[in-house]
Amino acid sequence: MIIGVGIDVVSISRIKRAIEKCGERFLKRVFTERELKYCFQSGYLYERLAARFAAKEAVFKAIGPASRSRLGWRGVEIEAVDSEMRVVMSEPLLSLLREKGARNILISLSHDRTSDVAMAVAVLFA
Repeated sequence: MIIGVGIDVVSISRIKRAIEKCGERFLKRVFTERELKYCFQSGYLYERLAARFAAKEAVFKAIGPASRSRLGWRGVEIEAVDSEMRVVMSEPLLSLLREKGARNILISLSHDRTSDVAMAVAVLFA
């Protein structure tokens, strides 16, 4: 059963400008250490960061408007496991999901040369 759905599109150049303007302050406010490590190991830094930013926004939309203020940007972590993107199920996120009646969040990411898009679905099944 679907509890909520969220989608977000992010311009890669928007993320690049934010990093150029705010640097480490932006990166540390939005991304976890594991996300940064993964993204910086690639030749596609801005694309990977934009995908994670879009995924976080989509997750917030899928679980409700108060989720961003309760979890914060770093409260949602996106990881790649065997080329599959997943939301890391931290205890604060799991607690919020339980309140909403959900048990898991499924995500899908896609991109072209200029933008990244992410869709998140909060579901009842594990």
